[in-house]
Amino acid sequence: MAIPAPLTAAEETGLWQGGFSGPGLPALGGAVVIAAELPADGAGVLVSYAGGIFTRQFWTTGPPVPQVIEILKPDEVAAVRDQVVEQLHSPGSGLDEVPLREFVEAVRLHFAQDASHRFADAVFGSITQSSPQGLQGQVTWPGDVIGTVLGNADGVSAQSHLANVAAGNPAWLRNADLRSLVIALQQALDTAQLDPMWQQMLTFAEQALI
Repeated sequence: MAIPAPLTAAEETGLWQGGFSGPGLPALGGAVVIAAELPADGAGVLVSYAGGIFTRQFWTTGPPVPQVIEILKPDEVAAVRDQVVEQLHSPGSGLDEVPLREFVEAVRLHFAQDASHRFADAVFGSITQSSPQGLQGQVTWPGDVIGTVLGNADGVSAQSHLANVAAGNPAWLRNADLRSLVIALQQALDTAQLDPMWQQMLTFAEQALI
């Protein structure tokens, strides 16, 4: 079976269903997942949001398809969101709406441009060079929350977690969180005795917003 062509119109899929992993696909723990059937018999498409990116892959109940995972561009994410929103505004399909609304909200938050509050109360600690071109800094928050911020010329990622819970994998920061980090670092560099390498982290964050 050939890989289905990219989706370009709402009618190219059936109803979207939330929280679906698909035949032959691994369970995507911690991801926001939706899936829909395609016109080809036994074929479908799965869209997920995890690690700060939206991805798409295909599934089938027939002959296996190559496990190609595509990173979706903003306009492609918007097209899927519009299909889901249209479905939610239509008469009841019998499917659980909660995971579908969760996907729509994930899209809204991911592409929000106003600064979030993620780093508003952050305290920036030690910072080291994690690679020839990269930095890794330690961050703490009130309420026993800790984390790391990693930056290089490609962008800035971070992870944060409760101190008594194992750390997860860093995820690329969405624009709203990047703006929050920029504001917090600007204020901290003006008022606190931070390691000068945090200035370079600020530069990485500002470049990521361009």
